[in-house]
Amino acid sequence: MSEELHQRIKELEHRNKILVSAAGQWDHLQKMYLDSHGKLHQRESFLQEIKERMEKALSAGDLAWWDWEYKSGKIYFDPERARLLGFTVEELPKNFNEVIQRIHQEDHDEVVAKIRAHIAGETDCYEAEYRLQSKAGEWKWFYDRGRVAEKDIMGDPVLISGVLIDINDRKVAEKELTAQRDIADASSKAKSLFLANMSHEIYTPMAGVVGMAEILKQSELADEQREYLDIIVNSASNLMSVLNDIMEFIKVENRKVELVVSPFSITHLIQEVEVETLKRCRDKGLELLIYIDTQIPDHVIGDPRRVRQLLQIVINNAIKFTDEGRVILSIEFAAWDAETIRIRFRVTDTGIGIPEHELASLFQSFTRLNTKIGKYGGSGLGLAIAKSLVELMNGEIAVESQEGKGSTFVFTVEFDRLVEQETHLDVSMLHGKRILLVDNDHVRRTSLKDYLLVWDCEIEERHSIGEALEHIQHQNQVGKPLDLTIFEYSSLMTSLGLALDQFANPEWLKIPRVLMASKGEEIPLEGIKEAGFQLILLRPFLPKQLAEAIQAACSGTEPRFGIIGDNQFQEVSGSARRALKILLVEDNLINQRVALVTLKKLGHETTLAENGKVAVELFQKDKFDLILMDILMPEMDGLEATRRIREMEAAVNGDPVHICAITANINQEDEDACYEAGMDYYITKPFQLQELNKILSKV
Repeated sequence: MSEELHQRIKELEHRNKILVSAAGQWDHLQKMYLDSHGKLHQRESFLQEIKERMEKALSAGDLAWWDWEYKSGKIYFDPERARLLGFTVEELPKNFNEVIQRIHQEDHDEVVAKIRAHIAGETDCYEAEYRLQSKAGEWKWFYDRGRVAEKDIMGDPVLISGVLIDINDRKVAEKELTAQRDIADASSKAKSLFLANMSHEIYTPMAGVVGMAEILKQSELADEQREYLDIIVNSASNLMSVLNDIMEFIKVENRKVELVVSPFSITHLIQEVEVETLKRCRDKGLELLIYIDTQIPDHVIGDPRRVRQLLQIVINNAIKFTDEGRVILSIEFAAWDAETIRIRFRVTDTGIGIPEHELASLFQSFTRLNTKIGKYGGSGLGLAIAKSLVELMNGEIAVESQEGKGSTFVFTVEFDRLVEQETHLDVSMLHGKRILLVDNDHVRRTSLKDYLLVWDCEIEERHSIGEALEHIQHQNQVGKPLDLTIFEYSSLMTSLGLALDQFANPEWLKIPRVLMASKGEEIPLEGIKEAGFQLILLRPFLPKQLAEAIQAACSGTEPRFGIIGDNQFQEVSGSARRALKILLVEDNLINQRVALVTLKKLGHETTLAENGKVAVELFQKDKFDLILMDILMPEMDGLEATRRIREMEAAVNGDPVHICAITANINQEDEDACYEAGMDYYITKPFQLQELNKILSKV
């Protein structure tokens, strides 16, 4: 084979390889094309499906999209906008100015301002609600929202995109709801006004009944007459309690109850509750015990009036359903953080208890339990009101009870801390004191022991005088004498003569002694003093009073025999007070008579004014120490009269007279209005003599 032919064959083989390779590449390219075409077709189908779904969603959702070329002003709308307004696509506006001109005149300026604010970068997006007119001439509401979607190199808007949503049905519903709300508000205001008037009409004559009955009780009466009079007073008081519950429940239901927070003392609050509670316990022969956790700071920030109301509801229930035994009020530390403190109030009684199957419905409105409880009466609203008040103070309320063995109500409420006044009782001198408690009642001993253990005292317990004497003798013999002995009068002194014989033992004289007794208990003071007791501490007591009694008895000096915690001896009778010149402003004849007789018996000089106008005239002519001002009166009410009096005082720069509102209205709004008008005090009808005495003592 020639060289030329051989070379030709090699060239042909090389070209064949190239063709085979190209053919392979072509097959690969063709396959890639077919694959890409298939994927493109799938993508187009997918996008078409999404488009159809979007169109259906836009149509179902009554919304349309739009694009606005900012520099040219051209606007492109989704055809759905045409359907929303009843136009054809060709009839839709083509530029921004045409769109703006179709907005309702009342909405126009606000929409333009919002668009400009977004374009200037003042807001993240543009959104507005406005009305557009349909082809049929109807104005329909729309929600419009958009955002700059594209900017040029200078940061100026190029394209703004957004959506338009039909909200006409919502706006129509809102308008109807607003109209209904206005009607409801008007009805609520009318009802509130009616209730205020009715409460005044009810409480005013009730004030006359209770007031006259109290005055009559002070006169000379036969036992039978006094018994009948007590029935009248108790019946009137029960009726007032029911009325108060109804009025308070109406306020709770209408969400008219608001907290009025201020700094207040837990100790002072409990003292007030004690005074209000103690008489009711005495009348039923019940013992009242109070325990205050020493971890609780004395001052907190909250609504003392509502806390007192809560305690009164729960304690009054405990007293009502307890015929013998005791009621225990415990105030315990629950938790705190940097700003708030939670305090737990626990009220335990030895009453009739509550069946387990009725506990779940206990805090429901108008709920009265079984017939056994029904005999005690009541509105069935108290605990429902208490639950609402507790929840208002970010707390919770619960009950544990066993039928025939009493109940325990526990509620926890939250207060703000008053850090700068969180002082605690200094009991450092009590640390390590060895104290013997002599009482045959476990509950009383435990309540007392809880205080002493926190104060690092060493506690011994005995049940009787004999056991106590044996223990004291033993401690003296081993050279470890006690520092103090605390005796309970009610369990140990049933026979004072027997007690005196035992106290004659010289071993007693080596140890200071404190006697503990319940307030109101008849105590033979001379006999107690002869028995060598340094002090009598009356229960219920505060931690400070207990610490004072122990410190005084253990001081090493001979203390003056006395009583700690006897609130009744702190009260001053009316005759011992300075006689006041009082202006009584009252339009009701019965209430005039009640107040005039009461003030006269207390030794005060009283001038009567039948309305606010007369009161202002009398104030111009004479000087008074105190004005007792009714609120609802003809010609001029008490609020206006008070404002006039304060204006006259300011004009002459004179000393302000004390003004106290005495009103049948019990709403917080009414109380606030009295203070805003310039009054100093506020008490409600029918007022208790104790309440009036508090006001008189401040003048």
